[in-house]
Amino acid sequence: MKIGFIGAGHVGFSLSKWINERFNSVIGIYSRNIDDSIECAKFSISEYYKSLKDMVLNCDTLFLTVNDDSIKDIVEELISLNVKNKILIHTSGSLSSSVFKELNNYNDCYSIHPIYAFSDKYESYKGLNDIYFTLEGSNNHLDELNELFNNRIIRIDSEKKKKYHLACSMISNMVCGIVDISENLFKDIGIDNKDIYMPLFKNISNNILNSGALNSLTGPIIRNDIETVKGHIDNLSNDELMVYKYLGLHLVSMSEKRNATDYSKLKELLEEI
Repeated sequence: MKIGFIGAGHVGFSLSKWINERFNSVIGIYSRNIDDSIECAKFSISEYYKSLKDMVLNCDTLFLTVNDDSIKDIVEELISLNVKNKILIHTSGSLSSSVFKELNNYNDCYSIHPIYAFSDKYESYKGLNDIYFTLEGSNNHLDELNELFNNRIIRIDSEKKKKYHLACSMISNMVCGIVDISENLFKDIGIDNKDIYMPLFKNISNNILNSGALNSLTGPIIRNDIETVKGHIDNLSNDELMVYKYLGLHLVSMSEKRNATDYSKLKELLEEI
């Protein structure tokens, strides 16, 4: 494979570095921002291109590591370049390979998404050996792609991409919202040191990893402790109440799977919020 990356953000930096360290197959980087191209090429030990056309000519595989809104524009550029006989891959979690539909007849097209949060463009690549990647698209080149991605590819159907991305967002992005609410509550009572409460977060995270979410559930809801839940409700703002209500109702349904307990009064209390 002779691989080119279109886009030099966190994903482009990380994937190009990770692939080149293992296969030395990344030919170059192209970004509309030439400074980003230069920086990413230096980091991944490849070349930077001023022209997308020049990189396309030198590569047989192209990764589109740009944000979702920019993918359509890049695809239109590739169409204008009459791209043929290439492997085309975008890394969007929510979009399917159908974005390449006008290029499908002459190329093998895929969406490949790393189940991972790229928080640092210089450090995130170090964790890629341990993650999985979802793939949907053409049935060709699967052996090559599986090897490229460390034999950790999971195939999914294109019509399930939206739900898949929703699951990724909830387990990563939305958890950040819950943590932020909790941190603000801690600050309200004068605790502004993460070292005090983050061991709790790490503990439940490890429990979930080892035993699953259902078996890791603790606290007043599974204990059916109505008075404690009332105390929680009295200390939440309107926006926080909405989060607490819907998460609380879901925890009730989880608790019912664990225990033969009547949670009807607790459920009524949460529904009345």
